[in-house]
Amino acid sequence: MGETDAKLLRLEAKFNAADDRRKQATARTAELEEELDRLMSLVRQAEEKEAKKAAATARAFDRVMEARARSLAGLIVKVRVRKRWNTDDEESEITILKSLVADIDAMADEVSTKAE
Repeated sequence: MGETDAKLLRLEAKFNAADDRRKQATARTAELEEELDRLMSLVRQAEEKEAKKAAATARAFDRVMEARARSLAGLIVKVRVRKRWNTDDEESEITILKSLVADIDAMADEVSTKAE
């Protein structure tokens, strides 16, 4: 075997080792992609659950704001709900304000009626 063939055998060995490392890296990438797909599926499920919980919270918020407070205690309940609610939303702030104003107005009417 000539010197060139010996060199080719060494190069082949290096190529084979490099190719084995590439195959391992490709397999690892595939494993990670499978894991990512599984995790993304879990994320989508969690996001769907979160959206349902957010919608339920919004409905509960609406029910609180639609209920008529009859006393200071009722107004305080609405204030506590407001503190927990996402008040970055202008529409929510308007809903809260309208609800509190309607409650106070109803209480004022009741006080006026009793005073007469």
